[in-house]
Amino acid sequence: MRVALLVLAVAVLQSSAIAQADSDEPVHLRAGTLAIQGTRYMKDMAALAAEIDRRTRGAVQLDWIADGQLGEETEMAKLVRAKKLDGGGFSETGLAALVPEMSVWGEPGRFYTYEDVDKAIAASDAKMRERFAKADLQLVMWADLGFARVFSRDRITNVAGILRTSRADLVRPIDGALSSAINGGTLRTWALPPLYMLAIGNHARFMTNLRYRYVVGALVFTRTAWSRLTPLQQAKVLEVCREWEPKIRASWRKETERGIAALDKAGVKTYVATEADVAAFVELTAAQLSKDSTLLP
Repeated sequence: MRVALLVLAVAVLQSSAIAQADSDEPVHLRAGTLAIQGTRYMKDMAALAAEIDRRTRGAVQLDWIADGQLGEETEMAKLVRAKKLDGGGFSETGLAALVPEMSVWGEPGRFYTYEDVDKAIAASDAKMRERFAKADLQLVMWADLGFARVFSRDRITNVAGILRTSRADLVRPIDGALSSAINGGTLRTWALPPLYMLAIGNHARFMTNLRYRYVVGALVFTRTAWSRLTPLQQAKVLEVCREWEPKIRASWRKETERGIAALDKAGVKTYVATEADVAAFVELTAAQLSKDSTLLP
């Protein structure tokens, strides 16, 4: 009897040791991004990964695949939906590819200030996370790429005229096709966040100070990848992301202001919108906003 009990005890200890060994294996979450190594975006995202590593004691590793190595955001979104990629740090283009209703965030005139953006996220956060969950996705953190401004190769003298005649170009998805059209000279006018404008190489001679439309961002994982984490690990990751979300948001917004200063230094002339320009902008965009959005308050 004692021998049997001893054998049983040894078996239990061995099983426990094996389980402990298994639990010591870190969970790697592969996330794609268009962010370029060396930029403020990538430095902050690497710091976030390091903090997740520290807080989970190495149990969760966030492995960034940067520089658009996996293709455009729409291509990365396809990999995520096919569960060939664990997730990604997406802008509006990738998020809308995963949850189409997210496109309302980037509608011109939807937001005018960062305060408007922050209030909208706070008010609709739970509802938006539910929408991603229905798409078999886990949204873990919000970010933003700032406000897109109108850039032009030609002198800007009439904002309302540009908004009417160039709207199709101004609302084009931020992707390689848009970059190619700008770099190739086939576009005269476009809308991009200042930092993205610098990243692809400045081809503008003029820009407005008008905040044309907001570019949302978020860190998203598949439910399958997220389920590889224990409940405690999930809680730790979400805790880190809640703490870092305002830090990264503030960091990237400050970097946007530096980008505007860099464009100014590079000789891009800023057209300061008049009260009449702003009134025309509000009038033109108000009629085009989606009225049936279920994601925004």
